[in-house]
Amino acid sequence: MPKSLIELRDWSAQEIKNLLHFSFSLEQKSQEKTHSQASVGLLFFEASTRTRVSFEVATHKEGLNSFLISSGGGTSIEKGESLEDTLDNILAMGPDLLVVRSDDQFDQQKLSQISKIPIISAGWGKKSHPTQALLDIRALMKKNLEIQDIRLVIIGDIRHSRVANSHFQLSEKLGYQVAVLCEDNMTPQNKILRLESLEEAYEWGNVMMPLRFQHERHVSRTENLNVKKFQINRDHLDTFKSNCYLMHPGPVNYGSELDESVKKHKQNLILSQVESGVWVRRACLQHLLEVSR
Repeated sequence: MPKSLIELRDWSAQEIKNLLHFSFSLEQKSQEKTHSQASVGLLFFEASTRTRVSFEVATHKEGLNSFLISSGGGTSIEKGESLEDTLDNILAMGPDLLVVRSDDQFDQQKLSQISKIPIISAGWGKKSHPTQALLDIRALMKKNLEIQDIRLVIIGDIRHSRVANSHFQLSEKLGYQVAVLCEDNMTPQNKILRLESLEEAYEWGNVMMPLRFQHERHVSRTENLNVKKFQINRDHLDTFKSNCYLMHPGPVNYGSELDESVKKHKQNLILSQVESGVWVRRACLQHLLEVSR
């Protein structure tokens, strides 16, 4: 299996399935902490809550020694040091694994190719967010939804979404279906089934995943998206099929892509996604540290 996790296209379907099944085995029984002396760098050069904290929790649960850099604060980046130089210096100190979140300008694939230790992407600009896509599928598996039966509709700002890109890659590997619902100027670059309305989305899909408007990744701040055009509310979910679910990669902007009324709905899996995130990231840490031995 690959030594790093940057993009899901680099992993085979069987390797991905093995990782997901391993995450369930971690949850079902107490695992011996075999890497307690390993050190893990959590390098978050972009803001994060769920991903960062779940990696922090995952390293703690695995008994790993970790250090955190958050948005470059308190480092020599504030003095003008480049991100590349910062990473070169961190690698020279001998950590056993790095978790990296960065914008598009930094090449995470290149880092993984030159690094002697595993690299896990915790989000790479608009390109990829592999552990998010994995935890989404894991949360649906916990609801006894077979992977091949998943019909995921991603709604909203698709073009700027690394989560959408990772689902496009993962669906090709695992065989579930993905469609998009969005404005003309937010369509993805690749050929993905595009739906025209929420009604069509509810008819076609069994998982709805709206996205927030991702201002920070837009080249032009003049781009506009009528997020309320596709807003999901409680009435929608009440009339939705009983074995269908609402997901969101977070952060949620309630009042925009989701109405406040859906927070406690029984088909809302947002917190289940967050829970699955810790197990997926624990599995990634254990798996890749073992491979690198």
